Amino acid sequence: PEIVERVNRFFGYAAVARLQIRQGDIAKPVPRAAPPVREPVSPEIGQGLKAIADPELRAVLESLAAGVHATHALPKIR
Repeated sequence: PEIVERVNRFFGYAAVARLQIRQGDIAKPVPRAAPPVREPVSPEIGQGLKAIADPELRAVLESLAAGVHATHALPKIR
């Protein structure tokens, strides 16, 4: 009860109604797969990006174009 009161006092309203503490082993996280290697930017897109003078902006746009090109499915909205 004291932890709940202190948390709610911190937020200024009844943000927490109940607190449950569990003891036990923690499951090991599943390792993530390495991201796939991206294909180089297609020549027609690369030609359009050569006109951009800022190298940092050009690199970001190349990365964006490669990501869009590599995506074959509709985007997932989370």
